[in-house]
Amino acid sequence: MKKALVTATIAAAALVVAAPAVPARPATTSPGYNFTINVTVKDTDVVMSRSVAKRGWLAHFVITNKGTKTHVFDIGGLKTKPMAPGQKRKLGAFLDDRGQFKYKVDGKVRGYFTVL
Repeated sequence: MKKALVTATIAAAALVVAAPAVPARPATTSPGYNFTINVTVKDTDVVMSRSVAKRGWLAHFVITNKGTKTHVFDIGGLKTKPMAPGQKRKLGAFLDDRGQFKYKVDGKVRGYFTVL
């Protein structure tokens, strides 16, 4: 009986040593920073709270039309629906490409947003 107990203990110890260490789940890449950029659109001007960000960040653009006309805001190909005066719209983007991206109001380039 004692011999069987010793053999079982040695077998169990061998299994523990031989089993590879497997992580519970694979490592993933998550956004480095989640932030909001406030954009104020006027009839002749655009003001952004931030114009530079890092690659891998998640950006939430909150656009407010403070002008007297209806406007469409476009940044890097993402467009809002037409905004009447006083309206707000939101655009979200995962910044996975580096570079300078034009932002436009009603098809007219008003500046550049930079992703480092």
